[in-house]
Amino acid sequence: MANPGYGKRTAPDQLPRTENDFAHLPPREAAIAAYLDRLPDGADISVKTLAKHLPYGQCALGTALNRIQQAGHLRRGRECVTADDGSSRWITRSWWSRTARDDDWWAAFTRGDVPRQAARPTRSRAHILLAALGRTAPVLSLSQADCATLSPLVTEWFERGASEEDVLRALTAGLPTPVHHPAALVRNRLTSKLPPPPT
Repeated sequence: MANPGYGKRTAPDQLPRTENDFAHLPPREAAIAAYLDRLPDGADISVKTLAKHLPYGQCALGTALNRIQQAGHLRRGRECVTADDGSSRWITRSWWSRTARDDDWWAAFTRGDVPRQAARPTRSRAHILLAALGRTAPVLSLSQADCATLSPLVTEWFERGASEEDVLRALTAGLPTPVHHPAALVRNRLTSKLPPPPT
């Protein structure tokens, strides 16, 4: 556990836990997110402490936490607190949400507003394919925002008669090494390899 007032803090209004809460994350990030989700409030979730309990080094954990934050489950920020003696100091807060939130929600929440969480929309066939892409090709792991942005392009493939296998083949065949910008590469391939409309 962290010192009192520090450590993990759970965001409000989360959906009930399911086995697919972190299915959109790559395997390593999904495992770490599931571990964090089961820790009690106040647990120390710093990279140094997590490295003592998980089979990953500090560098790998730092990268994973950044990806989990990009996916909307974690928000870390600086906050000024005033002590009983009137002195103030800056501390780092770590907020956790099993339910992925977008940047607008987190911005409102950290301002002190408590935004109402809309029901999780049903994810489209295209969104599900993109969210799971990192399992087939880990270098193409996408954030929730990336999946939402790119889903219409995949939907267009489906409307032209392509199957999930066709889309996966187009996205994963002959990948460059390294992949610097997964979302940009996926967008380029979905656009440049788009099959013709059915006759």
